Amino acid sequence: AKIEDSLVIAVADCTGHGVPGAFMSMLGLSFLREIVTKEYITQPDVILRKLRKEIMHTLKQENKAGEQKDGMDIALISINLNDKVLQFAGANNPLYIIRNGNLIDIKADKMPISIYEKMDKFNNNEFQLIKGDNLYLFSDGFADQFGGEFCKKFKYKPFQDLLISCADKPMDEQKENLNSVFLDWKKSTEQTDDVLVIGLKI
Repeated sequence: AKIEDSLVIAVADCTGHGVPGAFMSMLGLSFLREIVTKEYITQPDVILRKLRKEIMHTLKQENKAGEQKDGMDIALISINLNDKVLQFAGANNPLYIIRNGNLIDIKADKMPISIYEKMDKFNNNEFQLIKGDNLYLFSDGFADQFGGEFCKKFKYKPFQDLLISCADKPMDEQKENLNSVFLDWKKSTEQTDDVLVIGLKI
């Protein structure tokens, strides 16, 4: 969503597959729209805090034994389009920034958007962007995919190296490169999970 001078982008990965996963996705999208476009909130940590509260309330999560702990992992950024200041908050999912061939890993908070043993405030990270920076938000599907000669997970370090190796290319070429590597990696195995990678070039 674009709210006045801010661009807000989220990548979320909901628990569950099939109907439960679809239901959680619809809930998350609906609440995000409400918080960002109707309440005009663009600060990522506030968005995540309100989103967690709405999910817990709607699913009646009260930390009781045997209770469903459905929720989502999310990486959310807000970019001020005037001064190029980026704000980021994450629930388990980080943000990668590649600048001049170097990868900056902005860590997420280790807690999901749902009831959890740790219910701290989400951290709001600020970062001054410059022309040429590449930003990547993603779910865990790429790194967790089984494949290769020994049918092991792809993992995050090779995923980082892959992003660095093609960061100087146009975004459509980067997409083709990631897709090609992913398909080659999993060619002898089933796909493990949904995969989402969003890249932006400043």
